[in-house]
Amino acid sequence: MSESPGPESKIIDAIYRGACDSAELARALELIAEHFDSPGVVVGELDQARPNSPFVVGVRTFNQEYFVDYAEYAEFDPAPRAVAAMAVGTAEITSRIFSDHVRRTNIFLNEFFVPRGIDGTLASPLLSSAGRFALIGVFQSVNRRRYGDDDIARLERLAPHLTRALQIRHLFLQSETRVKVLESIAGRNTTAMIALNGGGPALFVNDAARALAAAGDGIALDRRGRLVVADRAAATRLAALCADVERGGSGGIVRIPRPSTCEAYVVLVSRLPAGDGLFPNSVGSVLFAIHDPARRPVPTEQRIVQLLHIPLGAARVVQALLEGIELKDYAERAGISMNTVKFHLKTAFARTGTRSQANLVRVALSALYELGPYFSGHE
Repeated sequence: MSESPGPESKIIDAIYRGACDSAELARALELIAEHFDSPGVVVGELDQARPNSPFVVGVRTFNQEYFVDYAEYAEFDPAPRAVAAMAVGTAEITSRIFSDHVRRTNIFLNEFFVPRGIDGTLASPLLSSAGRFALIGVFQSVNRRRYGDDDIARLERLAPHLTRALQIRHLFLQSETRVKVLESIAGRNTTAMIALNGGGPALFVNDAARALAAAGDGIALDRRGRLVVADRAAATRLAALCADVERGGSGGIVRIPRPSTCEAYVVLVSRLPAGDGLFPNSVGSVLFAIHDPARRPVPTEQRIVQLLHIPLGAARVVQALLEGIELKDYAERAGISMNTVKFHLKTAFARTGTRSQANLVRVALSALYELGPYFSGHE
């Protein structure tokens, strides 16, 4: 008899189902709250391109009254800025981030959190790229033992899955046109994706999926671009989920073991949006979104180098512009002269075909927006 999946596996399954279903994402957060014995969990995302439409999902503590009251105290909340300064995918506890003095005197912590029975937050930034920022916050009850290193490690194991789910959600729910979505999927988006429609060739296979298949580590593509899985049990599960989607079901999650020592791939099997949605005439079509846990984020400046094909020095200048840093201030921080900065800026202009800082920023934002917060590569 096979063992039942552990709590983290159940959470990850719900996370990936939540990529296309907000109710499932809320269920995932409920499981996280249970896993950490937390009075409330929230995932929030802000896209500067849509500042008036933040995406927030919270459970337990988070209700309409909470958010109404929070608006009065938001300016005193020290956590978002502190979490934004952390590396994506890492986690920390606010009791370690803030000094004893801050915890004793901060209005938000003492007048908003404490009366609600909250003593702190275990938090992790999930996205921080191209004007998009997202985080998860796991509240700590005043009656619970303080979160520690084990809790941090547990949240850091879940964070990459939440990041990938937000990538998929953003791709399908926030893209402005079908063409842009298809371009992003079939071209530069780094989530490996394959779409099937019946028994014929794949509708599309993006570059990230071809790269995973070429690695020969548990998955491959046949001549028609269809996914081939080496592990027999995983292949059987995959076929069953495909059949479920073709019958109108919602699909599910399958883990694909790898011959290497790397952690198994996690594959979300779901319906391809049809009708008046993203892909017309695709009723019954199946989408595979493949998460590779071995892939890690790389610095923004490195993404800029690879996307815009510019030298590292020029990429750092572009990154400063994206962050709203005056070039004079950047020169002082970097310990270089303004002549050097101007040289790097001129190089960036020449390589990108732009003539002004504003146009350069638009080109960089466009490239990073299509890519998302991760670029392909393995440690």
